Amino acid sequence: MTALGQLGAMVSLLIIIPLISWVGPNHAQSATQLALDAKRVLWTDLTFEAQNFLVAVRNDVHLTALPQAEVAKSLMRNPTGTPVPASNSQNYHLDVHTTLDRIFHSPVKLNTQTWFRAEDAAALGRIRLRRGQDDFQKIYRFTQEGVYRRQREPHDRLEAQLTPAQWTDVKETFYAYDLVRLGCPQVSEASLLIYIVSAAAISQRSESLSLCVFGKRQLHWVRLRADRLAPLEVSYVAQTQEAANRKNGTVKALRIALETQPLDSELDEVENFSFLGFQKEIAIDIDPTSRIPLHASGIIPGVGKVSLALREVRLKPATE
Repeated sequence: MTALGQLGAMVSLLIIIPLISWVGPNHAQSATQLALDAKRVLWTDLTFEAQNFLVAVRNDVHLTALPQAEVAKSLMRNPTGTPVPASNSQNYHLDVHTTLDRIFHSPVKLNTQTWFRAEDAAALGRIRLRRGQDDFQKIYRFTQEGVYRRQREPHDRLEAQLTPAQWTDVKETFYAYDLVRLGCPQVSEASLLIYIVSAAAISQRSESLSLCVFGKRQLHWVRLRADRLAPLEVSYVAQTQEAANRKNGTVKALRIALETQPLDSELDEVENFSFLGFQKEIAIDIDPTSRIPLHASGIIPGVGKVSLALREVRLKPATE
């Protein structure tokens, strides 16, 4: 091969390599078939707080086990797609209340409720309610072929004072996807990551987990990678049925870093992945023994780097 031919081959290779790298999870990687153990989850309630001169954030998380019949009553019936079935063994309801109070802005309250299967965190249904700014209620039903959404918004400021059931601006949307082509054995939901990091066998010695997660309008490939053990200052109250114990000091926490990438969709514009309001540099620190989430951090658009610290945890009764 001539020198000019060798140069051309090298240029072609340099062009191809980035393209292979960019293809990423859509073609080259598949999500993990999750095998979660709900017995590893020792908590039922978590409260996280963060505050600086720009913003005050509070997240209250509540986890409830539900019988299969109760789950069926809670989920919306939709006209599109084959609904993801509830588990025959164990299902959960995760309720996350978020309050965001930014300087020069009105406080915003967001409530996200998600019904899911315990063994693989497959999402069944979800309700997102936002009040305080750009009010909306969005009800989702997860199916094998995509996610069906019914959205309600107030028509005007007068309607905004009413309950969501009285809002008259109603839209229905179906976000289709091909799980086989995308390599997704199941679809989870962004807020469920707080459950997954406790229920999964993630350690410094374990391999990373990859999963398909539905955000607001599309699927994302999410990798959970055990980063490092590092000292972390903690100050929280651990509640049991018998007593409340304050935990102060330094623990060696396991940091779990999140890597995300949007998967193929029919959207004209790719959405940003979001977890507890964080969109970039997301990490969760857990106690490697109890698997209790102790800290979450990342970048919130318009605010910057924010660290959420655990302030209170309610533990399951010892018999559960």
